[in-house]
Amino acid sequence: ARADTPQQALHKMIEPIFQKLWDMTFDVLGGTNPFRVIIDRTTCISLDAPDYCDIIKKPMNLTYIRNKIRDLQYENLQQFFADLELMIDNAIVYNSDLNNPYRIAADDMKRRNAKLMKKVHEKLQAQAQAANAANATK
Repeated sequence: ARADTPQQALHKMIEPIFQKLWDMTFDVLGGTNPFRVIIDRTTCISLDAPDYCDIIKKPMNLTYIRNKIRDLQYENLQQFFADLELMIDNAIVYNSDLNNPYRIAADDMKRRNAKLMKKVHEKLQAQAQAANAANATK
């Protein structure tokens, strides 16, 4: 078997993180996950958010992110986490009322994402330290 390209290796690291966020459901929203839903100019009215595209200049959602993962469009982890943060920040900006169920879901997603980011950074640091230690003994 051929070794993965750096992009394939990156996407293998991203996929389980993504899956945890995709699989999240929110009790405040009846066990659904609104972050999977595409909100854009064609859907904002039917989704009862007619002003969404006036307020949110760069929509982002888990479906867009899933497509980018599938198409190997991420070149580094920062791009992946930047899309997740954009998605969450959009939800927080649009749902500014702290008691809004979508805002509560966005805050939950933000906490979960922060934990996942921390784990990834710790794993990468441990790998780098192991690589440095291996190089130091050569």
